[in-house]
Amino acid sequence: MTKRKMPWKVIQGEPFRQGITRTDNGFNFALRVPEGKEASLLLYKKGSNKVEYEIPLPEEERTGEVSAVKLEPMEAGKWEYNYRLDGEVKPDVYTRSLRGRERFGAPMSENDGEHLIRGVLPEKPVMKTKPLCIPYEDSVIYKTHVRGFTKQKGSGARNKGTFAGVEEKIPYLKKLGITAVELMPVYEFFEVPNHEELRLDYRMDPKAPMAPVLNYWGYGPALYFAPKASFAASSDPIAEFAHMVDGLHEAGMECILEFYFAPNTNAGLVLDVLHYWMLTFKVDGFHLMGEGNWIPLIADDPLLKKTKLFFLGYDTTQIYGENKRPKFRNLGEYNLSFQQDMRRYLKGDEGCVETAAYRLRRNPAACGQINFFADHDGFTMADMVTYEQKHNEENGEDNRDGSNMNFTWNCGVEGPTRKRTVLKLREKQLRNAWLMLMTAQGTPMIYGGDERCNTTRGNNNSYCQDNEVGWVDWNKNRSSLKMLEFVKSCIAFRNAHPVLHMKEEPRLMDYKSYGAPDLSYHGERAWFAQMEYNSRVLGAMLCGEYGRKQDGTADDSLYIACNMHWDPHELALPTLKGEKVWRVAADSDSEQGFYPAGEEAELSSQRKIMIPPRTVMVLIAVESSPSME
Repeated sequence: MTKRKMPWKVIQGEPFRQGITRTDNGFNFALRVPEGKEASLLLYKKGSNKVEYEIPLPEEERTGEVSAVKLEPMEAGKWEYNYRLDGEVKPDVYTRSLRGRERFGAPMSENDGEHLIRGVLPEKPVMKTKPLCIPYEDSVIYKTHVRGFTKQKGSGARNKGTFAGVEEKIPYLKKLGITAVELMPVYEFFEVPNHEELRLDYRMDPKAPMAPVLNYWGYGPALYFAPKASFAASSDPIAEFAHMVDGLHEAGMECILEFYFAPNTNAGLVLDVLHYWMLTFKVDGFHLMGEGNWIPLIADDPLLKKTKLFFLGYDTTQIYGENKRPKFRNLGEYNLSFQQDMRRYLKGDEGCVETAAYRLRRNPAACGQINFFADHDGFTMADMVTYEQKHNEENGEDNRDGSNMNFTWNCGVEGPTRKRTVLKLREKQLRNAWLMLMTAQGTPMIYGGDERCNTTRGNNNSYCQDNEVGWVDWNKNRSSLKMLEFVKSCIAFRNAHPVLHMKEEPRLMDYKSYGAPDLSYHGERAWFAQMEYNSRVLGAMLCGEYGRKQDGTADDSLYIACNMHWDPHELALPTLKGEKVWRVAADSDSEQGFYPAGEEAELSSQRKIMIPPRTVMVLIAVESSPSME
């Protein structure tokens, strides 16, 4: 500690809450220090990398392995801090805000100086809104990267690549029909790791010098409590992030954050992180990535019982007990099986129709199902119908990175083409995928840019591509704008029909005696569907009585016909009660896609329908009118 008189009193602190917390008249600093290690608190004037004061944290004053001091009186925003641990200067693992990380991708060489990165004494944001608690069955999720979402010139955002830029795009997301925005890591991850962390076992020459590989996505070492400074257009990332969350909430959209934790991460730290972001910023949920023993603890945490928690899978029987369910379904399974099985069905593989039927109806009472055709890891939806092989050469890893199991079909040509027949087939396959995703019973998730045919040029692992490859492409060509309008129509149709997003998984029986099962399958005969191994055709009827609108009236019955075969196939249609008839509401074989409500296309027969090759059709039961006779 310097000999100069300090402007604060140094008081024994409270060790039970690690990090920096506000007191009535200052701040409490608490730090875990391994036994036998020396430690001190370093203090800097705002904006300076010169240590003004160094306060020892002697071992004899620690509680267990925690050192804690209070500094009073002390104002937020005027001072910055670090710790010296065994002679090495380190930022606080629990720091709420960082100075010195304002430029994305800035290299951290040894010559930069050990004091350039400093923790900031933060002001707590004043939130105007609260979590929205939108049920899974009413949710449509949009996942994106804060920087990549608006960084491209065509985005039209003033504050490109920032929290403010995301907020500028709220009207776009609202018009699309989104109810939740899921953001890839927004905390202070280190996008340029040190060289030891970059060594990869599969490189041709492990001794060769390596250029830094950018960690654009953000899955890696991090300071989990601090909003990323380089994602802020302003000098206050805390306030800017909070304003974005309020903006989303005011537009009726939830904010869900991705967090990656290494397998050895302490469960207590994980809980502290989630509690902080939920209580401070009122975020609505978390997508938890990584493996560890912290999953059961988090799933059972009382503070998070109304916070959405996505993970690859939960043992809900162990969490809730046999045949029990929560009052609010907050756990959500990130359904990678939907992606794999539905991609195989989409491209016409054998042996997929029965599994596809299961994925399309899956919606357990105890756990939400997050369905998607594309995620950050793997091909985009447009690339899913354009490439069969990964093209990751630009990553500098000899195309050895990324998955080799993509379950995709290029429609006859690998990569870009001018062949009109191939381009039309690709567009049709995308319409098929969107219709299946938005008529499935789980919660649909859109990976940012897929709604406008975004491509990563065949790169299925663009983790290091902070450029046009990794950013959302806001081009306004004919095909992207047409697909955008089609996706809007898919979401609007889903929202208009509660039978497509029921609270519970269909039971395949008429348990309320409405005259038809809640969900039934049909084939060449109306009430008999043989899901044979070589079949690629599926007909499913959803009884409208089982889906109730907000005014309590019954929904329309719907018939979803999927033919992923390269030949046309005939399906029998169930006879409707009363004066109702089947009409075509959506048809992927038509570039129009959807027909306006009340103007659905007539059928030549009410007993059967011929489904063209590789086509999804949605029929709706409507009252007959004289013009139909």
